[in-house]
Amino acid sequence: MLAAATPALASEARVGLFDPDSGRWHLRTGGDDATTFFYGIPGDTPLLGDWDCDGVDTPAMYRESTGFVYYRNSNDFGLADGQFFFGIPGDIPLAGDWDNDGCDTFGIYRNGKVFLRNSLTTGFADEEFFFGIPGDRPFAGDFTGDGVDTIGLYRQSTGLAYLTETLPVGEIASTDNEFFYGVPGDRIIAGDWINDGTDTVGIYRPSESTFYLRYSNTLGEADEVFVAPAGVAPVAGAFVFGE
Repeated sequence: MLAAATPALASEARVGLFDPDSGRWHLRTGGDDATTFFYGIPGDTPLLGDWDCDGVDTPAMYRESTGFVYYRNSNDFGLADGQFFFGIPGDIPLAGDWDNDGCDTFGIYRNGKVFLRNSLTTGFADEEFFFGIPGDRPFAGDFTGDGVDTIGLYRQSTGLAYLTETLPVGEIASTDNEFFYGVPGDRIIAGDWINDGTDTVGIYRPSESTFYLRYSNTLGEADEVFVAPAGVAPVAGAFVFGE
């Protein structure tokens, strides 16, 4: 299903790489341009989001051992611009604009339940609901182009992706779309690969050090394929102002 496509490389500006052993980030910013810097420590989980609402995604680190988030408002080496506590050890972090205010905030996934907060502060979740089952890998994106990020799940054992396209009013989210993409063991990401305002799925296959990106949230072959250095963690975002 993921046969090699002619690599257009249009989306490399929206796929970032993080080396978990060294804390080194590498973000493509268009063409042959890139920015490289160190942020975080071994064991941190990397995130990208627009924390200061300027249209540019910058890094954050979730320290699972403590539940602290450390975020930075520029793509360079330096101290955190802000930090707060959210979650407990074992939670999986998420970043997105849950309330369509133009700013990304934080969420966590805990054994089939989603907790979302609308500010970069310590406090209780503003929204919480059940979606999926323990073991699913969560990801976030604007899957409809309406300005609100919602939650997707990737079942690594089967390669099946599940999307909810609206945040639920009640305690259980509905599955609005589901499709197969990838093979067991792939790592899921989502991003606006073609700058049309809608996020779609991609996978990173560690065994091949290769990204496979799709331009629609449907079953089918990858629209874009490219190889990355081995041993990296994939992250997705908009690194150029206005994209």
